[in-house]
Amino acid sequence: MARLRSLTEAIFATAAGPPPAARVDWVVAEVEDVLAHAGAQMRWTMAAATLVIVWIAPLFVGRLGSLASLPFRERVRALAALEASALGGPVLAVKALLCILYYEHPDAAAEVGFDAECLGLPSPAALGPAAGAEGVA
Repeated sequence: MARLRSLTEAIFATAAGPPPAARVDWVVAEVEDVLAHAGAQMRWTMAAATLVIVWIAPLFVGRLGSLASLPFRERVRALAALEASALGGPVLAVKALLCILYYEHPDAAAEVGFDAECLGLPSPAALGPAAGAEGVA
């Protein structure tokens, strides 16, 4: 899970820096819960993808060692470079799960303007009397 922590911080970095530590803790705990209930194939796939990212991404910025050993800004650059390369598949797999969980956090949802309301079509009454007459023969 320490690997996921370094990935989460880099994936959700902003100009101000990493996301709040409490939110990263929350996401990592959520990932642990999802993986505890997932099948062996999902656990193996996430572990393998994370392992590849952690050890390959630093090479994209000319560094050896794990992703977590890099300074924060260099970690963000390394992850972006790996994701943009032909070897970026594992980043997509891990990022997909992290994004689903990250934006379930109420603070993250509020930051992107999610209000938990449906974005459905307006009701026919809101469109006026002519809206209901179309298509009726």
